[in-house]
Amino acid sequence: MSKIKNISHDLYKIDQIKYTKYIIKDCSAKKKEYDVDKSKKDPINIKNIGYISLYYNQNPIIYITTPVMVCLFGMKNQIMSLQFTNLKADKEMESFFKFIKNIELNNMINLGIKDESDYDKYISQIRYDKNGKYDPNLSVKVPFVKNCYDIDIYSDEYDTCNIRNLNNFTKMKCDIYIDKIWKFNEQFICKWKAKVIYLV
Repeated sequence: MSKIKNISHDLYKIDQIKYTKYIIKDCSAKKKEYDVDKSKKDPINIKNIGYISLYYNQNPIIYITTPVMVCLFGMKNQIMSLQFTNLKADKEMESFFKFIKNIELNNMINLGIKDESDYDKYISQIRYDKNGKYDPNLSVKVPFVKNCYDIDIYSDEYDTCNIRNLNNFTKMKCDIYIDKIWKFNEQFICKWKAKVIYLV
C-alpha cells in the first residue's frame, strides 16, 4: 500500500505548467481517437477539441499532498468534498487554497478564457457556500477502475479502512493529482483525483 508522499504545492511554479491540445479525429465515431493539435488556436475556439494534457517538467501529472482537511460528507457519487478549514487563520491552508485557485486561473488563460462573459465555460472545483457562512471546499474525485476504487486508504489508528465507509467530517490528508482538462457540453473541467488518503 502506498503512503502519503507529502509533496508540497510550493514545489510547483504554476507558470511553468505546459499544455498540449488533443483534437477528436472523428466526432461521429463511437470510440474516440485523438490527435495532437499543433495550431496556435486557443482550445476555446477549437470545435473538435477533446482534451488538454498538463505537463510539469515533462511529467504528465501534477501531484500534491493536501494539508489536513475535513471531508464533509464522506464519499458521494465518487466525490469527496474537502473543506479548506480555518482558511483565514491557517497560513498553510490559505497558501494551498491560493495554489488551487491560481492553477484554475492559469488553466483558464491557457484555454483562451479571458473575458468575464466566458468564465462560465470553466467549471471550478472550488465550491462556495451560497450564504458565505462556511469555508469553501474542494471537490475531489475518487477514481473507479475495473469495478474497484483505484485508491489507497490507511490510518495509524485502524488496521483496515474502507473508502465506502467514510464518516461525515472525517479529517484526512490526501495525495491528489490533475492530468487533463476535458471538454463536456461546451464547458471545460479539470478534476482533482485522489490517489492516497491518510485518515488522521
